[in-house]
Amino acid sequence: MTINLTNRPVLGTALLGAIAALLSAAPGTCAEKFNGFYVGGDFGYESSGRTSKDGWTFGALAGFNLKATDRVVIGGEVRLADSTIKEQLRRENATSVTVVDSNIGRSIGLAARLGYIVGERTMIFGRVGWEDTRLNAVQTRTPKPPTTNPAPVVDDFSFNDDTLTLGAGVEHFVTDTVSVRLGYDWAENFDRHQVRLGVSFNF
Repeated sequence: MTINLTNRPVLGTALLGAIAALLSAAPGTCAEKFNGFYVGGDFGYESSGRTSKDGWTFGALAGFNLKATDRVVIGGEVRLADSTIKEQLRRENATSVTVVDSNIGRSIGLAARLGYIVGERTMIFGRVGWEDTRLNAVQTRTPKPPTTNPAPVVDDFSFNDDTLTLGAGVEHFVTDTVSVRLGYDWAENFDRHQVRLGVSFNF
């Protein structure tokens, strides 16, 4: 099956909406707020220093919160995500046409969180973590006539990039088990900036 990359923002929004609907419909379990396991998804806007284009990011996440005190929360989180950022560069000279197609692919991240509970349902938090991101880059060089070998030459320069990530945000329980969050993340190696909206079900 072929997936149209241009539909990724729509797919991300639909996925986030579906998760929210399912979590809201789930039976209440009286989970203690900001204490225990959670799963969810997020969707947001991102820019990267590796490309002149901006795009969307969407992913699934899971983690654990532990209330160290009545107000202080420590925890860890894993996130699997994808991006819509892609770019095409074209160069032409007297003998050939060269096209470079690049895009930011899947990312896998681990992060530690430290939060402070404000009131009964809201927490502000900071996070520090590590992320592995796939950067895809394919160069196609097509000779111009009257060359004796007009077949394109394709080179794949794709690679994985590990980076430090830093972030902060706010999370709020809208029901006893469902929380929503708004956060900002920065990645060091390729100067990536993300603003993400997420929803989680807390056990």
